[in-house]
Amino acid sequence: MFRPQIQKTRVLFSLAMLIMAMVYWAVNSYEQHETYGFDLKVKAVENMENAINSLREAFIALKINNGEDSLAFGSFLLGPQNSIIQITKGLKNSKLSTLNPNFAAMIMEMFIELELDSSSKIAISYTGSYPGANIAVLSVLETMEMDASIISSCDSYSYGATYPEMTWIDMESYLYKEDHVSNKSKSGSIGGSFDSGSQLNPEGRDVCNTTFSRNNIEQLEADTPGELYEYYTDSTKDVSLFINVGGGINAGGSVRDVGIIRPSENFNSSLDSTVIERFLEDKIPVININNIKKLTYRYELPYPPNNKSQIKTGDLFYSREDYNIKVILLAFIIVAGTVLFVGIVSHREIKKRMHSSEPESIL
Repeated sequence: MFRPQIQKTRVLFSLAMLIMAMVYWAVNSYEQHETYGFDLKVKAVENMENAINSLREAFIALKINNGEDSLAFGSFLLGPQNSIIQITKGLKNSKLSTLNPNFAAMIMEMFIELELDSSSKIAISYTGSYPGANIAVLSVLETMEMDASIISSCDSYSYGATYPEMTWIDMESYLYKEDHVSNKSKSGSIGGSFDSGSQLNPEGRDVCNTTFSRNNIEQLEADTPGELYEYYTDSTKDVSLFINVGGGINAGGSVRDVGIIRPSENFNSSLDSTVIERFLEDKIPVININNIKKLTYRYELPYPPNNKSQIKTGDLFYSREDYNIKVILLAFIIVAGTVLFVGIVSHREIKKRMHSSEPESIL
């Protein structure tokens, strides 16, 4: 029995499957657009990536380790869990997460949100706990061509910059000498309670003192948050932003908020307030980089990253808009074209069949 193509079961089934596939493709399509400040974020990420790769060469040259990224990009920077300059415990996953070059894009996103520019004056408190976060901030400053007043402590939580032969201050000085960054610490402290190194043994304090000497860093002795705050305000006029990286007692203390902290109208600090709280009282916004798991979740960064994590991708770089008109039109054209093609073939088969059949004789 003659059947044109359009009536064959396998053809109808194939058409139905094609239509379903095209509908699914169209419904799930989206348009991707670069987010505001895309070029700045990419540049900051590249600066951070280059800085970490440069430190890799230094670690290999000093025979600290083999410079391999065994866990994720930059994981060679993580020091041992226990060290003579380690003051307390820390999470390895948090340290790994700050080494993700996209962490610099997250910092840049905060700078953009705060509407900062090259004229903005930045005050920064670093510890050795999150070398990746420190590098990310320096990379953003370099991208934005900003000047900063920086105080770094020599100590670190476990898995941070805990190599005695390569403290955070050594890393920063190396990056400065290699022209990867144009900002470096003007002063340093041993860290720990009251920035006096009380949680370190004498050998650890000696390491920090030697570190200050070989990097020409002035050792700052600020027994109270107020003294540390006065140092920032005396050395840097018209501060636009204070950044705290890590768990410095004087700088951050017990402050639990992370990311951007904006001043509130009714906020009043006390005599024992942290540096963060004192800046907030002066109506100066703060970026607090701590509680990394919470921070990366907020900005949709992986916690922890791994060697398969891709840089310069994700919501920090691209926004999505449902339904891509080009995809929808293409899907429609494919379906309509296929149905039209099958219809034309069937029409030709029917016409050919009619011409090849002898008309029945009518008596």
